[in-house]
Amino acid sequence: MSRAFTATSKSAMLALMAAVTVTSCVSSEQAAEQIATVDSDALLNREASNWERPFWETDSPRREQDEEESRSEPLESAIREARNRTYEVPAGILLENIAVIGAPSSVVRNMGRAAPDYGFRIIPPADTSEALNRIEACGDTTSLACAEAMAAYPGARLVITVSNNEQATIVDAASGASWGNIPLDGPDLAGEILDMAVARTEIAPWAMKPFLADDGRLYLSAGRANGVEPGMEFAVHEPGTLVRSPNGQPVTWRKGERIGTVRIGELYGSDLASLAPVQGQRPTPEHDLILIEE
Repeated sequence: MSRAFTATSKSAMLALMAAVTVTSCVSSEQAAEQIATVDSDALLNREASNWERPFWETDSPRREQDEEESRSEPLESAIREARNRTYEVPAGILLENIAVIGAPSSVVRNMGRAAPDYGFRIIPPADTSEALNRIEACGDTTSLACAEAMAAYPGARLVITVSNNEQATIVDAASGASWGNIPLDGPDLAGEILDMAVARTEIAPWAMKPFLADDGRLYLSAGRANGVEPGMEFAVHEPGTLVRSPNGQPVTWRKGERIGTVRIGELYGSDLASLAPVQGQRPTPEHDLILIEE
């Protein structure tokens, strides 16, 4: 009986061990399957791994974004540099702003490089375009109304409109004079336009219009790029008078009565300055500001 019990017990134990072993194997396989499922590419919302391709050749959205940003940095840097560029303007010399419309970009760039030698500063084309889009009177860029509006901001003394590289119209916001359909036929278009600008600005002195911003302060659309410095004083004049010849040609300009004085306060960037009244009447956008020469 003892032997029978022992044999029976041994058989039972062997059966139990076999069952445990089978159960253990099934549990391990199920666990492995669960781990594989949890760690799957589909569940983690990622692309399937390609083990035949080296990891350094794998496309990465982040890397593509970094490369795109690195490519755009030089362009953005050039734009910032162009907008902040200032010129070494000799003391006592003020560069006059010119808005150029309709000329090829290459011509405008060449004018910008040469302009200081002629006594001018070319208003950045982006600023000119934005102003034209906002000023209703500039539906016709050759009109005096457009030039007068551009005189306050972005501060254009001359508005030059080029048509088909064949002719130009120049409007002087300071004097109110205009010259239309001037033929262009020289090989150096930029130099030719600048020469014409010099001849037309001789009719009146350097004069600008102030503007009143939404903060209630007076500003001038000129700064270091024009040779303007803090502390400079400008005489405030009533609007001047354009004098014409019998055939209607502009010949000179007489400034209006002086009614006050303003001083340059702070400078903002390269082309904007605040104005502080010193004495007399507070200027309006209709008044002319003329540098007081000591």
